[in-house]
Amino acid sequence: MANLIKIDQEGAETNLNEVEVHPEEKIEDILYKQKILPDICILKRQLQSYTGQERIDLIGVDNENNIVIIEIKDEEIDENVIPQVMRYAFWVETHPAAIKNLWLENPEKTEELEFDWNKTPNIKIMIIGPSFKSSVQKLLNKINYDVELIEFRKFEEENNDYIFLNKLQVEKEKTSKLRYAGEYNEEFYKSQRNPESVDIFMKVAKRLEQYAKDRGWNLKRSNNMSYISFKYGFPIVFGISFLGSKSMAIFFKVPRNIAESIKVDGATFYRYEDEWTQAVYRLESADIDLEKFTPFFDASYEYVTKRRKRYFAQKNSK
Repeated sequence: MANLIKIDQEGAETNLNEVEVHPEEKIEDILYKQKILPDICILKRQLQSYTGQERIDLIGVDNENNIVIIEIKDEEIDENVIPQVMRYAFWVETHPAAIKNLWLENPEKTEELEFDWNKTPNIKIMIIGPSFKSSVQKLLNKINYDVELIEFRKFEEENNDYIFLNKLQVEKEKTSKLRYAGEYNEEFYKSQRNPESVDIFMKVAKRLEQYAKDRGWNLKRSNNMSYISFKYGFPIVFGISFLGSKSMAIFFKVPRNIAESIKVDGATFYRYEDEWTQAVYRLESADIDLEKFTPFFDASYEYVTKRRKRYFAQKNSK
């Protein structure tokens, strides 16, 4: 078992003890209700597949046009999980209409999630648990699906709980089997989007990166197929995203009530996306005045870095 040490501003140390979470339905409950998996719209939990004896823990979609299969375990995960998630993937591939119906019935979907149901869906698998045997990673090299391994751990401090999520690095040889094995860089974006728009996109991304550094925020830049995000560990804080081949927007991870309370002069508010918990503003030029968005930057940074405490405060008040 691990210890997490919290050091406050005065330098006082507090030991947070790791606790096991059983059964796995408790992990599933946290992930489903609190939406702490970034940029995944969960459509259903315990989705029946095949004969009905097997159920997918969580099923969702993301803004990379993936159907996301999420398998959860409450013990160390071994290689037996691989054939299990493969069966789920095969079932999803042969029953895309079932997932599409879940999407159409979802009241929280938005037009910003450009999911093309006319194409064969891409499948992404997330396996979540407290730890993984090395054999799991080795077997990933034999799979043609995009697979993520996520460590889930829970720590306690008096009446407060803390959730730790850690995406494990996939072995390099696995990348040759991914849907896209190259780097999401300027060249890639220009092959997919309007080149002039990509120039603006990359300039603003660089300015966002510098803005975070100037604020002293330890955020990691992550280039993705249709957006560039800035993460605080696992969760996304803010970023820039394409809306189409030419149009784009900047987004901030804040609750709706906070988003509606902030007004930005001269900026075009596009929409609020409930499933992604983010406010979206259209971007017209690389010369955007980022200082005008300071309230949003501050709110999103505070929300992401402190929402764990808010979650457990709400939990303990029930």
